[in-house]
Amino acid sequence: MRLVTPEQMRTLEELSDANGVSYEELMEQAGKNLFAVIMRQIEQLNRPRILFLCGNGNNGGDCFVAARHLAEQGVAVTVALVSGVPKTILAYSVYKQMGKTVETLSSLKDAFTALKTADIVVDGVYGTGFHGTLRPEIRALFEEAQKRFVIAVDVPSGGDAATGAAADGTMRCRMTVTFGACKFGMVQYPLKGCCGDVLVADIGIDESLFEQIEYPVEVVTETTIADFLPERRPDAHKGQFGKLLCVTGSENMPGAAALSAQAALRCGVGLLRIATAPAAIAAIAARYHEPMFQRLRTDSAGFASFDNYEAILASAKYSSAMLIGCGLGVTEDTKKLVRTLIRTAPCPIILDADGINCVAGSIDILKEAKAGLILTPHAAEMARLLSCSPGEVQENRMYCASKLAKECGVTVVLKGAGTIIATPERAYVNATGNPGMSKGGSGDVLAGMIASFVAQGLTLDHAANFSVYLHGKAGDCAAAKLSEQAMLPSDIIDELPALFLQLERHQNQP
Repeated sequence: MRLVTPEQMRTLEELSDANGVSYEELMEQAGKNLFAVIMRQIEQLNRPRILFLCGNGNNGGDCFVAARHLAEQGVAVTVALVSGVPKTILAYSVYKQMGKTVETLSSLKDAFTALKTADIVVDGVYGTGFHGTLRPEIRALFEEAQKRFVIAVDVPSGGDAATGAAADGTMRCRMTVTFGACKFGMVQYPLKGCCGDVLVADIGIDESLFEQIEYPVEVVTETTIADFLPERRPDAHKGQFGKLLCVTGSENMPGAAALSAQAALRCGVGLLRIATAPAAIAAIAARYHEPMFQRLRTDSAGFASFDNYEAILASAKYSSAMLIGCGLGVTEDTKKLVRTLIRTAPCPIILDADGINCVAGSIDILKEAKAGLILTPHAAEMARLLSCSPGEVQENRMYCASKLAKECGVTVVLKGAGTIIATPERAYVNATGNPGMSKGGSGDVLAGMIASFVAQGLTLDHAANFSVYLHGKAGDCAAAKLSEQAMLPSDIIDELPALFLQLERHQNQP
């Protein structure tokens, strides 16, 4: 499923109008689709009453078209102009076409009264251009309206379709009918929680016009990743499935190295070497028998020292990918080690957790990477990279992820609900996963998965998409069995075999 920003949607409408499908035709088709959705909702109702809450822009125009078609079918329809008479020429023209067949209200007091008898409320007050705050009287109206079955027109009123922000009092809807394409903000929280079921309605924009959109975005789905699973031929051997070097862990944080390693192994990497502190080796080897180990010299606190650089670089020359971070620690030596490896390592690098923190304040180093580079920050780590606050990152996640990807030429996996995978050319948004994954160690699992697939030869964006989707899907499976409250990051790894079995069956179908 493709996603667009409000600005991109306006561009598509302009292109459509210039190519023969006018603004009037787009609005008429949008209104007809809205009408059809409402008709399906009222099939089982006896003498239903529909109340349209309309703003003064083109969003209200879509409502006027639907109201006209409903009235022609004998449905009792009321239109409340909560922001006055339409201001745009197009919306006003459509409003006049509605004529006297539809009851029209022009005060908020009348709108409150009409709510008491409405079966369905259609929210067309504010459209995709909204940002800011809602007036107290509008918030009160929305609070009352939410006691009914609410259908949003294009986007719930009060939501920012560009970022996913939601003003205090944003309309919480049971369903949203959005036009042309789903809006990016509707797959990000908190706005996502206000949308209900989202239906994307075709309004006649030619498919070829979407190809002209700069920086396209789409949702990662099972169909998207179906063919990413590396093929394992009958005569295959371990050397064909990658050699992954993990520079992870420390004396006090062996668990992060262990989780990322186990995830990488479960995702099929052929050979795995962990370069870590001696104390961490003992902890990991006691539980996992598959990895090889490279003993690192450490400081008095158990963190790797820079004088390991030459030995790590030598191992990297025989590796197809390298994971850096996951419990590595942040000291002056680890900072120097990470930054030097980014500049010199000949294989792709996946930079996670402390690996990211080691380059904070010096992100120009990312541009010097000899091979491909994937960063997997959460909001706080992204804030350190961009020298801003976590709140600022969360307010505009796509802007932050795409900015870093474009400026540094890297792939960015900005973790969180609706994880964003941004490349310099395009972006993807993931829809799998649940709050039960919000536990320390989940990110280490994801980093190991991504590194495993990069080592096996997947492109950076394919490895990131595949891993993020499977990570969330495995988390959903773990939550279904164990609950969101009780599930652990290691339970995510335990669900991977069943998911791979499904993918292999699909892959082997004639």
